[in-house]
Amino acid sequence: MRSAGRTDIGLVRKVNEDRFLCEKLEDIDSTYLYIVADGMGGHNAGEVASSMAVQEVASYIKNSIGTLMPGDEEIKDLVRNAIMYANEKIYKTSILKSNCLGMGTTLSMVLAKDSSIYIGHVGDSRIYLIRGKDISRLTEDHSLVAELVKRGTIKPEDASNHPQKNVITRALGTEYSIEPDVYQYDMQSGDLILICTDGLSNAVCEEDIAGVMNAASDLNGACELLIDKAKEKGGYDNITALAIQVCKGGEDNDR
Repeated sequence: MRSAGRTDIGLVRKVNEDRFLCEKLEDIDSTYLYIVADGMGGHNAGEVASSMAVQEVASYIKNSIGTLMPGDEEIKDLVRNAIMYANEKIYKTSILKSNCLGMGTTLSMVLAKDSSIYIGHVGDSRIYLIRGKDISRLTEDHSLVAELVKRGTIKPEDASNHPQKNVITRALGTEYSIEPDVYQYDMQSGDLILICTDGLSNAVCEEDIAGVMNAASDLNGACELLIDKAKEKGGYDNITALAIQVCKGGEDNDR
């Protein structure tokens, strides 16, 4: 696996409440962890929530994966339990600390092992697969607008301009218990994966995302170009892009 990640405060916000992680797990062959979190809450509490989400999920995975029995369902359970563990930690902190009351965060993660990826997802950050010229979304937004589209109340093309597009229906830390979406996908050599916050996906269309990911000379360049494009559209939110490439023969250049 190769990877690169970049985050930017944008042009409007005073604090960057996005957090991300790219890491090869030590002592575990061909296993990598990628996480993106987008925090929310007053008094910088969103920054606390997103930082906790990344730290707690990573800690849980690292402490548990070595004792795991091999198998897709076992790894999916690990991903699910890690997110639920982080959610409980964030929720308890929000109750105990008055300046953290009401904080929450999205979380989208990929645990890559051999030729499979295991996705955990809560909120409206997104994970895309770019395979050749095609781009597909691997996650479903937990948002009011996504629910309205699903019900047929609004058309998909109207979602990006809806006045309530930033209202999310599921987030870590806002309730004691959470049910994350968990998926498993088989990867092919050359596949590109992008994990991003809505500061990117709300500003840059999927066709342009695929074009940048395919045209960039390297993953660092792809992340920087995507962030630049989001800022050209106003940069109204924090922007995070984490790009991953599935390499031939276990080639590793993770950073």
